Amino acid sequence: MYNKPIYLTSDVHLGALNDEAESSFLKWMNWASTNAAKIIINGDLFDFWFEFRTGIPPGYQKSLSVLKAVIKSGVPVTLVGGNHDWWAGRYLQEEVGICFEPDPVLLNLAGYNVFMAHGDGLGPGNNAYRLVRHFLRSRVLTNLFSLLDPSWGSWIGAKVSRTKQKRLQLSSQEQHQSETLKQWALNKLKEEPDCDLIFLGHTHIPWIERMENNRYYINTGDWIYNRTFAILNQGEQPSLCCWESGRSFPYLPK
Repeated sequence: MYNKPIYLTSDVHLGALNDEAESSFLKWMNWASTNAAKIIINGDLFDFWFEFRTGIPPGYQKSLSVLKAVIKSGVPVTLVGGNHDWWAGRYLQEEVGICFEPDPVLLNLAGYNVFMAHGDGLGPGNNAYRLVRHFLRSRVLTNLFSLLDPSWGSWIGAKVSRTKQKRLQLSSQEQHQSETLKQWALNKLKEEPDCDLIFLGHTHIPWIERMENNRYYINTGDWIYNRTFAILNQGEQPSLCCWESGRSFPYLPK
C-alpha cells in the first residue's frame, strides 16, 4: 500500500507576505493536500494571531478558508505555536479544525522519533527573551489584550512584529540564530540517542544535516525568502524542498 508522506514547513507569516507570496503558499497547501497524509506547520503560520473576545484578526479569511478546506478533505493540519502565533485558541481549533500544539512536542513521524519546536527561546544567551516571552504569554496580559478591538490589537501586533522589513535580506541576527540553533540541535541529538530527528524553524534559514545512524537536524526555513518545506516518508531519508512556479524542487542552498 502506498504510504503518503508528511509535509512540514514553518514561518509563513501570513499577513506580512505580499499577494504573490501568499498565493504561492495557498497553492502549495492545495497541492500538499493531494499528496500528503499530514501537514505540520512549525510555528509562525501567521505574522500575528490572537483570538480577541470580539473576533479574530482581520485579513485572514482567504487563508483560513483554504486551511479549512484542506482539513475537510481529510488531511490533518497541525500548528506548533511560534513566537507570532502562540495565542491560537478555540477559533482555529474548533472552527477551522487545526490541531494546535502550544509547546515543543515529541512525535513519531514516518518511523522517526521527532522533537519539534519552533525554536524561539532555545539555545544559550536567550535569558532576556525568555523573560519577555513569559510576560507576553502570561494569563494577566493575555486577558487584558483580549479586550481590545481586533483591528487595534492587530495593528499593535504588526508594529511589534516588523516582519515586512525582513523582505529585503536576512539579518545578521537571523544568521547568528541559525548557527546557535543548529549547534543546540546537534548537541541534543548527541545527548539523546533515542531522538532521531529534530525539526526547528524561527531562523528563516533552511538547513538539513545528517548525523551518524541516520539521524537529522532540519530547519524548514520560511516563505519570505525561500518557500521551503520538508518531506518525511516511511523508509526514506528526509528531504528539504522548495516550491517555485507551482512545482516542488530539491532545495539548493543559496
